[in-house]
Amino acid sequence: MVAAISIRILDGGDAECFQALRLHGLRTAPEAFGSSYEDEIGQTISDVRQRLDDRPNAVFGAFADDKLVGVAGFAANNKLKQRHKGLLWGVYVDPEWRGHELGRRLTQAVIDHARQHVDILQATVMAANASARTLYLGLGFTVFGFERDALRIGDQSYDDELLRLDLR
Repeated sequence: MVAAISIRILDGGDAECFQALRLHGLRTAPEAFGSSYEDEIGQTISDVRQRLDDRPNAVFGAFADDKLVGVAGFAANNKLKQRHKGLLWGVYVDPEWRGHELGRRLTQAVIDHARQHVDILQATVMAANASARTLYLGLGFTVFGFERDALRIGDQSYDDELLRLDLR
């Protein structure tokens, strides 16, 4: 039987499953995130609940039946002169669920949400991550910068591309 897939905004009630999937992603694909497992392992469930309930910020989740299998976040910029910009962050799909267009559906959900709040949506993608680059560029993001040695994990450095999507 094929699982029913649904996408929705997470709230504080989803804190435990969100934290478990996020920590799994940070542990198994550390180069894909600006944050680290070590940075986030100490967050309390209360902190995670607060993060998930902080609007207009939003985290979207992809559920296979009742299991959270993918996430993507939106963060609004709070600085007065930068409130027209938001950030796509933390896109991750459990490896067992890749190939089902969940990354695209989650990213599109963030884009649709961002349109209600900002004029520009920014994102960062590891330059060597061809599948993520293809996804974002296919959804209309354009590259506006390149950061060499953006992340370092042990002795390994990773370069990032800086992306933007004009929502006007």
